[in-house]
Amino acid sequence: MKKLILSVLLASIFVNPAVADHHKKQDVRPATKEDFIRFMKSSQGMWRAEVLSVIGDRSLGNKKNKTTYYWHSVFQNSSCMTSLGSGGVSSTRGVTFYDPIAKAVIRTAVSSDGTISRSTHMPKGDQWYRETKISKPDGTSVKLNSDVIHDDDQGITTIIIRGDGSKGSVKEQKNVWYRQHK
Repeated sequence: MKKLILSVLLASIFVNPAVADHHKKQDVRPATKEDFIRFMKSSQGMWRAEVLSVIGDRSLGNKKNKTTYYWHSVFQNSSCMTSLGSGGVSSTRGVTFYDPIAKAVIRTAVSSDGTISRSTHMPKGDQWYRETKISKPDGTSVKLNSDVIHDDDQGITTIIIRGDGSKGSVKEQKNVWYRQHK
């Protein structure tokens, strides 16, 4: 009887995470170098958006005022993509690379105000799941997760952001980016 109860308890621990919230990480798989090349191709070029939040500045969690933001990513070689962002109150420089140990696409960026962000991208079907850790100049930190949905034919990237924002919890905030050119 004790073995049966123990088995049921253990089974409930391992089965419970399988109850899926489609915004959770369980649908992801490890990234490959080929995934990284696909990610870079879908991310390269100049992008423009009227965003409700810019991860690197004080507008994160903003629900009222949109900020025009530009993001330009350049495919440097098969191992690296560099990015420049501007809008709101700051500018950002970033580098994106494939981490073969983490089996993920990593983007690290530094904002002109000293904010540092590190995003880990993992394939989720044909799209991407992103976890972002942000370190603010005042020593506070922010953790976010996002679904990143590329529509290469339309030149649109939709990012649905959730997590612990600087002005409280971000339940679900959507930013839509439009490719200006490749």
